[in-house]
Amino acid sequence: MVHHVDIGTATRLALSAALDGRIVNIGDDAPTSLHELVELAGAFMAPVTEPLASPWRLHMDVSLARRLGFQPVVRTVCQAAELDVM
Repeated sequence: MVHHVDIGTATRLALSAALDGRIVNIGDDAPTSLHELVELAGAFMAPVTEPLASPWRLHMDVSLARRLGFQPVVRTVCQAAELDVM
């Protein structure tokens, strides 16, 4: 996840040449589950009891972006909801 404000943050960083010659994953500070997103949308999703076969599927490593200077302004989807900037 990444908030649209932080797309601008990443774009400014890219325009400063800090990301030149690299492919850089941009994301916020916390993985977000489907259950959290459904709850934030005001709905309910029944929990499941079996473990996920691949719990980190689609999770990106954003450590390179951090090393190159990217810091999200909106750090999590929960913060976005609290600030009413969804």
